[in-house]
Amino acid sequence: MIAKILIVLFYLLAPALVLWSCRKVKFLNKVGPVLTLYILGVVIANLHIVPEDCKAIQKTLQDVMIPLAIPMMLFGCNFKNFKAGVTVRAFVIGVVSVALMVVGGYLLLGSHLGTSGATIGATLSGQYTGGAGNFAAVNIMLGEQGLKGEMFALVSTCNLIVSFFYLMFLMGGGVTIARRVVHGKGFKAYNDAINAEEYVNENPYKDFGKKKSIIQLLKVFGAAVVVAVASLLVSNLFKSGTTMYNLLGGDYSLAVLILVLTTISLLLTGFKEVRTWDKSFDAGMYLIYIFCLAMAMLADLSQLDWKLGLWVIVYQTIIVFGSLALAVLLARPFKVDADSAVITSDTLVNSPLCVPMIAATMKNKNAIMVGITNGLAGYAVGNYLGYLIYQLLCLL
Repeated sequence: MIAKILIVLFYLLAPALVLWSCRKVKFLNKVGPVLTLYILGVVIANLHIVPEDCKAIQKTLQDVMIPLAIPMMLFGCNFKNFKAGVTVRAFVIGVVSVALMVVGGYLLLGSHLGTSGATIGATLSGQYTGGAGNFAAVNIMLGEQGLKGEMFALVSTCNLIVSFFYLMFLMGGGVTIARRVVHGKGFKAYNDAINAEEYVNENPYKDFGKKKSIIQLLKVFGAAVVVAVASLLVSNLFKSGTTMYNLLGGDYSLAVLILVLTTISLLLTGFKEVRTWDKSFDAGMYLIYIFCLAMAMLADLSQLDWKLGLWVIVYQTIIVFGSLALAVLLARPFKVDADSAVITSDTLVNSPLCVPMIAATMKNKNAIMVGITNGLAGYAVGNYLGYLIYQLLCLL
């Protein structure tokens, strides 16, 4: 019991310590709190100092933090610059880029992936257009040809590693590179962007202890809980064994959860009081920090079969970084801004759950809606694309 209490306190307080360190240490200031928490989490995970009976707490934190963080961060967004046309074009470019990289990578490495090569390519098509749910769904769709036991765990673990370095790249300079490729060196920050240096150095949490802030935070948290619970109740209607599950032929509960979360949160921004909640975004960001730490602490590098895992990692690297590069290169001719192209790539690779942290790196709150919208669309097409890719790879 004491160990579980300590691990919960660690998760709650570690982000605060990291934020303080980022303000005091110049190097950490450049790295940023999210990336620092990822590195801290991976190091702790591979020291194997966390008791096994505490792993459930890590999973619970992952499940709880995001449904609360998304409403909080959306409450603090300004959507006046949201452009549907750009969002659709960014999505098409993103999905096509993933599909091309899956097929291209398979042509290069298929012989090294063994008899499961086509299945790996198919499941990763679902993973990198939707998410873990699509990865599992495509695997189930393939029946006897699906990944079994250790192979399933291996591909999942490799994906976590590649996704980690992908996020490191985006937060460590990838966004800046993409902006220069698409817009040139003269790119200027958005008028409504977050000032990253001010965000870290001036400590947006410094007055959270004041009475006025506490009252507002209680309202924000209460509204987020209501939104999350209502969304969860609706999403449960789409789980396995329900009427909607039978009608749709699959479990779409996660996609429904995020869709309802987003919709209700957006509707609430129509109320004047919600628009005055200036602490909401930062409160939601703190929950994202906790999520980052919890996710990183599940990355156990010792479980890999490095011989096969190396080729799987190379294949995933080609898909993830190749699709990002292709999406950025196609952005300018298709009149898509760099932030929309990058946030779409991020949401397709990592799901809408990771959108807020990249939007914060961009200092562009409005990118959140592009990411979440395209992430939801990715859930819808991921299963179909995965199955089609499998049929195509079997012919190659």
